[in-house]
Amino acid sequence: MRSGTKMLRIASLLQIIFGLGYFLLARFLLGEGEVVLGDMSGEDALMTVLISYGGCAFQVLAGLLGLALSNKKSVITVLFGILLFIPVLANFLKTEGNIAVIVVTAVTLVFPYLYLHAAWKNFKA
Repeated sequence: MRSGTKMLRIASLLQIIFGLGYFLLARFLLGEGEVVLGDMSGEDALMTVLISYGGCAFQVLAGLLGLALSNKKSVITVLFGILLFIPVLANFLKTEGNIAVIVVTAVTLVFPYLYLHAAWKNFKA
């Protein structure tokens, strides 16, 4: 068994769980359209919906690919890990204000990093 296989499986399952969880959260928040999208134009609201659901689908896809390719040397899992990590890192770097928000954003960095690290270990093994 490769050195990153087990960790990649765990990280992939976490990505699937969080992707589905974020989908349900986005569905709930966007379902309350007047509250969340009330001040936006139609184009901005549509982009928000597409980005929200697209991000959730990408997370689930990355998790499924990570599970499927966990016992193989795969560049695609490394690329998906980078694509999962960069937006969260950018969000963390622009976060300001309340310390609780900063801590929560820092904690959300853990899961994409775990996926990326496991994919890299699996690729190098």
